[in-house]
Amino acid sequence: MFEQISDSIMLVRGKLNGRFPFSHSIVIDGGDGGAVLLDTGCGSEVIEEIKRAYPIRTVINSHGHPDHSAGNGRFDDSVTVYMPAEGIDTGGNIRALADRLAQPGELAAYWKDWVEKTMGFIDRRPDEAYREGSEFVFGNVRLAAIHTPGHTADHYCLWEPDRKILFSFDYDLTPFGPWYGHRESDIGAFKRSIRRLMDLDVKILVSSHRDIITEGIAEGLSKYLSVFDRREDKIAALLAAAPRTKDDLVEAAPIYGSYPYAEPLLRYWEWGMIEKHLADLIAAGVVIRGGDGRYRTT
Repeated sequence: MFEQISDSIMLVRGKLNGRFPFSHSIVIDGGDGGAVLLDTGCGSEVIEEIKRAYPIRTVINSHGHPDHSAGNGRFDDSVTVYMPAEGIDTGGNIRALADRLAQPGELAAYWKDWVEKTMGFIDRRPDEAYREGSEFVFGNVRLAAIHTPGHTADHYCLWEPDRKILFSFDYDLTPFGPWYGHRESDIGAFKRSIRRLMDLDVKILVSSHRDIITEGIAEGLSKYLSVFDRREDKIAALLAAAPRTKDDLVEAAPIYGSYPYAEPLLRYWEWGMIEKHLADLIAAGVVIRGGDGRYRTT
């Protein structure tokens, strides 16, 4: 469960080996100040193991997604919970998050029920906000906060400059690629955030859903960035073959491929990502939307 990253930093493998709807967490031994936990979406049983092994005094969430913050409520008021300023208004509040991350109404109610059942989410409002340029110091570990919007508006990476460790969280370099299914998600911002990370001299990359990466990091980030273009080309090819409605495109599932669980949510997020690519294709003059509601290439 605990895997050493450096002398005082450990990866904690999440349930299902960190696959969604769970993620890995990070424990930092802060010396006399107690231990620090980065993200709490590793699963309730894992959280309890962490609490038995380490005196957690601080929790830092990379962003408000439940697979990164569901376990905040398993810590009492003696633990200080930090969350990005851009997401602190909804952070730790399941109802507010449901309206923010799903369509308000029936879908938000479905999202809330699914998150509570699958992730064990317990409401816990954050205590403090952090923002671009914030720095945390725990023992001999320094963490610089880097605002990396695109995935969500409130997503952050944490950079340990002395050891050149990047905690990239949901900029995860998984084969699936970037995820940007919310209304607030933004492809342009996502690309800029990836390029910003590419400018760092990263020796160790620790994401939320993969093993520790120590080789091919620059190439991995470049490949991750290229997924946007591949998806856009795939959508354009679908429309070149035949004009399609919104429902046709969602059924084709060019991004998810299929809907094996929580189908209403996956279909909603599929369209959220497709729609963003369509906007770019329309702006580029490659695609138009006809009066019949069908999208087609020009």
